[in-house]
Amino acid sequence: MRFVWVFLIFAGLAAPLAAQQQLGAYYAEIGYEDMRNSRGVRLGDFGSVLQQDRANVHRFGIWHDGDQADPYFANRNLRASIPALYRNGPREALIEQIVMQGNPLRIVVIMCGYGGSLNYLVVGFADGDWHPGCS
Repeated sequence: MRFVWVFLIFAGLAAPLAAQQQLGAYYAEIGYEDMRNSRGVRLGDFGSVLQQDRANVHRFGIWHDGDQADPYFANRNLRASIPALYRNGPREALIEQIVMQGNPLRIVVIMCGYGGSLNYLVVGFADGDWHPGCS
């Protein structure tokens, strides 16, 4: 019986600790410059495109009309983690398809984590019809 109570107490505490929080969000317009790396080579995956977009904003000063600043990715090391953060989150196949076919697109990027540490990104269309959140 004591085991059951201990289990229930820890189970109850574990759920809130594991809940992800929205640590930030930004709008981005993925343009042609974001689809190529700094040497002009076409990028092969959407996570790398997201990383290049933030490098263009923070490092190279390339802003599109739909770009906003973000609270994390001015840091080069955090920016390098963008592809993995994107892979860790839910993915929207249509967004990937549109961008990887070479078409510009406005998106919203939600940064999810816990205790100030980023765990994954959620990307959605920036049309206002769908607002993704952290689960």
